[in-house]
Amino acid sequence: MLKEDRFLQIVNYLKENNVATFAELSEITGTSVGTIRRDLTELEDKGMLSVVRGGAARRKDDLTRQSFDMRGIENRKEKEELSRLLQEVVTDGQAVAMNSGTTNIEAAKFLAGNYKRLTVLTNNMRIVEVLQENPGFLIVVPGGVLRNEEHSIFGKQCEEEIMAYNFDTAILAVNALSSDKGITDFRMEEVGIVKAMLAASKNRAVVADHTKFDRTACINVCQLSEINYILTDHKITGEQLERYEKMGVTVLTPDKAGEKR
Repeated sequence: MLKEDRFLQIVNYLKENNVATFAELSEITGTSVGTIRRDLTELEDKGMLSVVRGGAARRKDDLTRQSFDMRGIENRKEKEELSRLLQEVVTDGQAVAMNSGTTNIEAAKFLAGNYKRLTVLTNNMRIVEVLQENPGFLIVVPGGVLRNEEHSIFGKQCEEEIMAYNFDTAILAVNALSSDKGITDFRMEEVGIVKAMLAASKNRAVVADHTKFDRTACINVCQLSEINYILTDHKITGEQLERYEKMGVTVLTPDKAGEKR
């Protein structure tokens, strides 16, 4: 089993049970207690859990305390699921903008594996690595300052270069959505990037798994009225779906694929 898959199993088990012993985690992952001890130490360093006597306990810290790589582990299957909905909003041959975010890495994997020709601008180097596997893609990387921990480029120069383009679709990974505050985020540098992509794009699609709904981060990005689509997974509730669509945004889920208005 790959280390990332073990991490995912450990984190999900703690979400459900709050605490776990070394022996329990060893059994569910099929690895030795020694390997589990090393995994837990690494996960604790990255803010995902707390190592306690005899095992580990769930840590309920805000996402701002988690690294980019570790945020990517959470809800990975849901992110993969919602990424398949991009076929509803992106057409081969289009120009697309993608901001930094772990959900957009899964979105980039779907694009690279299912499209023949796209022009994609992104400020995230991990997304560049994924997209460059497709030789039919033209990849544009704006200039600016590299933020190592997020693998992303930001700054005034980056925003200005984004505004020099006209995109068919912006695919936007954000941290939180709510019916009263709209789209919000904790990444101060990324907010300006998202706003530039919003202004430069004809269609705007937010990619967000169900855990991002009805949450508010510290920085306002835009109102829901500025978004055309929200792509999410099957775990969104019927009440949430109805409430967000009443605000004028089309929410696409696996069950509603093919119903785009």
